[in-house]
Amino acid sequence: MRPAPARPKDEAPSKGLRVFGSLLAPTTLLTALLFYFGTRHATFFCDWFGVHYSVLGLTAPDYLIRSSDGMFVPLTVLAAGGLATLWGYRFLHSALAPRTWRALTRRAVPVLVSLGLVFLLLGLTGLVLPRLLYAVPGLPGVCVAVGVILFPAAEHLQTTLSGKRAAGVVPVIQWTFTFVLASIGLFWAVNDYSAAVGATRGYEYQTRLGTLPQTVVFSTKDIGIRGPGVTTTACSTADSVYRFRYDGLVMVLQSTGQSLLLPKEWNQRDGVALVLPRSGDTRLEFSRPEAQRDRSC
Repeated sequence: MRPAPARPKDEAPSKGLRVFGSLLAPTTLLTALLFYFGTRHATFFCDWFGVHYSVLGLTAPDYLIRSSDGMFVPLTVLAAGGLATLWGYRFLHSALAPRTWRALTRRAVPVLVSLGLVFLLLGLTGLVLPRLLYAVPGLPGVCVAVGVILFPAAEHLQTTLSGKRAAGVVPVIQWTFTFVLASIGLFWAVNDYSAAVGATRGYEYQTRLGTLPQTVVFSTKDIGIRGPGVTTTACSTADSVYRFRYDGLVMVLQSTGQSLLLPKEWNQRDGVALVLPRSGDTRLEFSRPEAQRDRSC
């Protein structure tokens, strides 16, 4: 008796993934995405201090480094969630009796379709009423991505039950669109999360100003640095190159010769940030917050 021929595997997801992967393969596109997320992070970090990020002249490496802060948690959650779903599916498929598995699958199909609709509606609500879902950064985008993926997951379970698989180019197109829409949702989620992380880092800096290294600015002329806790000392020594000294400052960020400084007692209500360009007329000195510094010039 000849063995029954093996059922053809459903290659639509893999073909769709290859098509979509060919669009994301260029390194320049991935770099552009990292650059964009880093820009969002820097924008909201600087905005916390009332400074527009563009005046600091941040470089491409600065943005790429900042992008990792906003992408670490989303990528970890995505990978962990995907692995947990895959392992759970394989475990149940192998542990349950065939009859029990078919009954579970039959009930899971309408549940997945219903959940997909709910998640999609929640995600679209984030477009109409943004404040409704933005209490959790990235939630609208996550809802769109999850909702889109649940529909083909339900279809896969249904075709497994019936044993009928669609052939031709239609499944490949369907999976390609699924990957595109899911990626848009994930892009939306990471975009919102990067912005939220940038603002959170700004708040963390504000709460730690008193414990950060001290920055002393020396200048050949009075550059008018004023702020809560900032002291100005006029140097009367005849041979002193720098005539003014400013204490009570903290360095927050520096790039391409631009330094973002804050008074140690800065607050968001009425505090003013200082962007100091690199110049031969100024000098910066740093020390640990607990160091006892000489106040002379």
